[in-house]
Amino acid sequence: QAVLARASTSVATAMALLRAACRVLCAAARPKLTVAKLPQSLMMASSDSMPYLPVDMVFRFFPRWTRDKVRFFYWYYLVSFLTGLGILMGYFHTPYVGDNYDHFAETPLYLWTKSSLAKTGQLEENLRVKVHHFYPQTE
Repeated sequence: QAVLARASTSVATAMALLRAACRVLCAAARPKLTVAKLPQSLMMASSDSMPYLPVDMVFRFFPRWTRDKVRFFYWYYLVSFLTGLGILMGYFHTPYVGDNYDHFAETPLYLWTKSSLAKTGQLEENLRVKVHHFYPQTE
C-alpha cells in the first residue's frame, strides 16, 4: 500500500505541474488587453467640425423641444433626411441633362460592326423594324 500511496502522490504532483504549465502557456498566449486610444481628429471633432444643426445647442437653448429625446431624434433625423434629399434632387440635380446618347463617342468596334452590317444590308433592315415610339402611331 505504501507503493500505491507513493505512486498516487507522484501522479498528483505530475498533474499539478502539468496544470501549472498549461496556465503559464495560456497566459503567455493570451493577448494583453490595452485601452484603445481614439484618433486625435475624432477627439477634436466637436471643436473642429461645423455641423448643420448643433444638437448640443438645441438641447441647451430649447429644452422644451428636447424633453422627449426619442421623439426629438426621430424628427431630427427625418427633417435632416428630407432636407438632404431636397437639396440633392432640387438643387444639385439638373433635370434633362445627358438624357440622350448623341454625345457619346462611338468605339472602333461599334463603327466596324455598323459598317459590316451596312455592307450586308442588315443595318437598313434593323433600322426599318426598330420601334421608335412606345405607343402606336396613328396615321
